[in-house]
Amino acid sequence: MKKNNKIVRYPKTLNINIGVIFFALIFIYLIFNVYIYLTAKHVSYYEVDEGSIRIQTSYTGLALREEQIVYAGESGYVNYYLKDNSRAKCGSLICSVDENGDIAGQITRAGNTENTLDAESYSMLVEEMKDYSNTYSDMTFYNTYTFKNDLQAELMEAVNLSALGSMSEYAANAEADHTFHRVTASVPGIVSYYCDGYESVTADNFTDGMLDESGYEKDNRKAFTHVEAGEPLFKLITSENWQVVFVISDELKEILADDSVIKVRFKSDETTAWATYEIRNRGDKNYLLLNFNNSMIRYASERFIDVELLLTKQEGLKIPNQSIVTKSFFVVPQSYFTKGGNSNSQGLLIETTDDTGEKVQKFIATDIYYSTDECYYVSEDELTKGTKVIDPAGGESFVISASEDLKGVYNINKGYAVFRIIDILYQNEEYAIIARGTSYGLSQYDHIALDGSIITENEVVN
Repeated sequence: MKKNNKIVRYPKTLNINIGVIFFALIFIYLIFNVYIYLTAKHVSYYEVDEGSIRIQTSYTGLALREEQIVYAGESGYVNYYLKDNSRAKCGSLICSVDENGDIAGQITRAGNTENTLDAESYSMLVEEMKDYSNTYSDMTFYNTYTFKNDLQAELMEAVNLSALGSMSEYAANAEADHTFHRVTASVPGIVSYYCDGYESVTADNFTDGMLDESGYEKDNRKAFTHVEAGEPLFKLITSENWQVVFVISDELKEILADDSVIKVRFKSDETTAWATYEIRNRGDKNYLLLNFNNSMIRYASERFIDVELLLTKQEGLKIPNQSIVTKSFFVVPQSYFTKGGNSNSQGLLIETTDDTGEKVQKFIATDIYYSTDECYYVSEDELTKGTKVIDPAGGESFVISASEDLKGVYNINKGYAVFRIIDILYQNEEYAIIARGTSYGLSQYDHIALDGSIITENEVVN
């Protein structure tokens, strides 16, 4: 039987694998997105939120007082009878000068003997120790040393007065011989036993160099047992009105410009007081002058005083300084703005020339970035300097020329950059506090470009 060797070939069919095509498309899509991501500009954003900045308000100021130095009329040995920084009435015995040293020596020796205090002085010292013990706190342990020094001074003065009283007849004879001299307060005031050369300095004649305490020195007159004629014995602070002056920044000057009263904390003892103030300008520096009418006696022994201005924190919308940029805008009177075109957008009628050379008016919609009572601010990207704008009501013309720089940030809520004006209330090295609810400004939770310098108006951001 004859074999049939004829081979019949069937046409090949194309088998399409839908799964392969689907994954190929996904792969191409991923590659495309990776390319777009790698080549696109990446803009980090910052979410605007409520915040505050505490203003740096700690300063060291120069204390200015009404001070009178009392000088020795004769050379001799000195004994003091009144505690440092205590009140003296007119005629109060402050110290004595003994020319030959006999009475001064007896007073000094009396301090080394027993039972030299009278009952009244002894009782007063005991009461002071009881008061201190009853009010003692570990939080104010530093006051212990001040109390110790004050007690020693009071003890010495009480002993000196007691010793002088016990030799009153002898002292009277020496006074008659003009070898023993009692020095009393000629006016009421606060007795201070240090001198530093600043006694005649006032708010009108202080110099900037006086505010530097690095080279400051003071002379404690109680450390001297002998004085020469013409040397200082003590000084009297004759008024409760006193001042503290120091240099402040331009930013703090602006904050304080609208007021004249401020609360101050003295850092040495954490007490507070109210002060009136004034700001004086000398050259390129601002000086804050605090005026007090109380508390002077607490700090009479200090020429340089650490104070803190108790200002309220600046509160508002908090943004990083890195976001802030400056942009220039044309300033156009509001009367030249109108609505036109196919929308209700505000814009301007500008005068142009058509192809035939005739002058025609054309409406251009513009974005308003900021406004005052009389003018609108429009971007320089939308208009050209020298463009003639027509008043839609009266037909008058205005040539665009004036421009002004304003600070703002780029809002990227909609995926592209829109410049927004900001009103800075306070600014430190890292952040700025801006006003809430301003027209054409920012709102809480807006997203802004973290670095405003790398982005431009209307740029699409990822």
